[in-house]
Amino acid sequence: MNINPKIQQSLQLKKKALSLLSKAIAKILLKFRLPRGEFINLLDEKLVLEAKKQDPEASNVAIAIRTGIDRRYITKHLKGEMPNARPDKMAVILEDLRWTAYKFYNSTKLPKLGPFRTFQSICEQRASGSLTYNAILEELVANGNIKDLGKKVEIIKLLNTSIKNDVTYSQITATQVNRVVGTILYNSDIEFTEDKYIQRTVFSSQINPIHFNHLHHNLKQRTEEYMSEITDLFISYEEDVNVGTHPEYGFSFLEYNIEK
Repeated sequence: MNINPKIQQSLQLKKKALSLLSKAIAKILLKFRLPRGEFINLLDEKLVLEAKKQDPEASNVAIAIRTGIDRRYITKHLKGEMPNARPDKMAVILEDLRWTAYKFYNSTKLPKLGPFRTFQSICEQRASGSLTYNAILEELVANGNIKDLGKKVEIIKLLNTSIKNDVTYSQITATQVNRVVGTILYNSDIEFTEDKYIQRTVFSSQINPIHFNHLHHNLKQRTEEYMSEITDLFISYEEDVNVGTHPEYGFSFLEYNIEK
């Protein structure tokens, strides 16, 4: 089947864009150990809500076509009635381990191997066919959730696998990504350049990486000097009102280094 070269190029560019976006999201999910299932659930929900916001008169069938989500679920998403994603397997296993250790051994420890009331039996029951108990053991030990004592395992902490700083930084990351996307989408709808938000990037692929560190420090110094001027400019426009009175309006600097 012959495909029009322009259509083929368009499909390739869309695939590349989706690949880059997916890669960025994958990095965030893994870095902060955010649950994939919940993300997928929320992605579908936000797709439906955003489609409805953009076109309040759109029917459920129209929204289903635009989002690719089964029309049977559109109404539930709009009403917030979709069930939550299934609990994370690791969290379920850890809670079962904690309960078993306390209930049957009056301890934070329980046997590692065996067919009944052991780490092995709980893993095989909760993650049957998907993960081996050895793989789960390795992951939970790496996360600092349990300690391998040889014949026993000890529960150290339940699954919050993210420390407080990680949770805070995940919020900062999500906020920053949302700001960048907001600027890009706003500018895509504005016809005249002078009315667009500031969106400038300077980059080079002709700088030897051995100079990156020195360039970074020079950029940081100049940015801090400029940031002071920008802060004064913002303050000159502020009114004597409480924080949060008006919508947030801001300006960001972003240094980046894209590795292949």
